[in-house]
Amino acid sequence: MPVEPTVFPVRTLARSDRRLCLRGGAALALLGLSASWTGCATSGPREFTLSERQILAALSERFPANRRVLEVFDVRLASPRLKLLPAEDRLMLGFDLGVQERLITSRLFKGNLMFSSGLRFDAGDATVRLDRVRRENLSIDGLPSLLSSNVNRWGGLLAEELLEGTVVHTVDRAAVDQAARQGWRPGALKVTEGGVKVTLEPIRAQGA
Repeated sequence: MPVEPTVFPVRTLARSDRRLCLRGGAALALLGLSASWTGCATSGPREFTLSERQILAALSERFPANRRVLEVFDVRLASPRLKLLPAEDRLMLGFDLGVQERLITSRLFKGNLMFSSGLRFDAGDATVRLDRVRRENLSIDGLPSLLSSNVNRWGGLLAEELLEGTVVHTVDRAAVDQAARQGWRPGALKVTEGGVKVTLEPIRAQGA
């Protein structure tokens, strides 16, 4: 549920300032986001936060996922896990991993695979997406040494194929357009201990 903007005494705000407060609150409400308001001055960004739970729920809709890698390995990623890394401005993503080698043993091996990722806002379709995904750790129980080097090779391929650009939050396009008409747009993203903070910034006239 959207959080209502802070209500200030009428005497502390000029009429134009109050109008901007209401417009900013309406923009956030249209975006369907929880807002954290620090005040209602005529300048300065507004912010909303995507919670860890929201991001994990979006990821969970896309997994389990199955891929064939290098025409040799059938790979299954399931049970996504998420940890916020504020110091690095990134997310840590963990998955249960199943690997079936098709040429030599045909056995199913189980393990874990971890990635880290940044985030970006895509104005084209009003989505928050994973960005600059990289493999952090790969462990598979009982994997023969003969296969280990090949498995380590495709860890990075999975990062690019399965996760790069994955949508973790979608804002209704009509809501974004309406917010833009009110003078606001999503801006910078920042990973914090409380979630991913997104700046809702005023749209400035060209040359302003």
